[in-house]
Amino acid sequence: MPELMPDPGPQRVIAASNFVYTVGSGLYLTAGVLYFTEAVHLPATQVGLGLGIAGVISLAVGIAVGHLADRHGARGVYAIALVVQALATAGFVLADSFWPFVTAVGTATGAKAAGLGSVRRIM
Repeated sequence: MPELMPDPGPQRVIAASNFVYTVGSGLYLTAGVLYFTEAVHLPATQVGLGLGIAGVISLAVGIAVGHLADRHGARGVYAIALVVQALATAGFVLADSFWPFVTAVGTATGAKAAGLGSVRRIM
């Protein structure tokens, strides 16, 4: 039977952080739409459009940051991506209309794509 956790060391730390990150992303995906439609009072069409724009941003950023991680080291790029994502996610509480929402979710989603591209190079 294969082991679920890697041996102690850097790979275990990355695996654990990736698990926490994945749980947080799942919580965001389920609660984010409700938050922006119910608390911020954005129409569902604007939330959907903003998430679509964020998806396009994440595709472009993921590719660009992958090249950056190859050139400058994946660990540093991953750490920066996590900090940017945390700050952008915290910025959700400041988003009170469509464009601040798009800015916050686009930055958070772009940083998420950047982090995923970097962590794959580490492992």
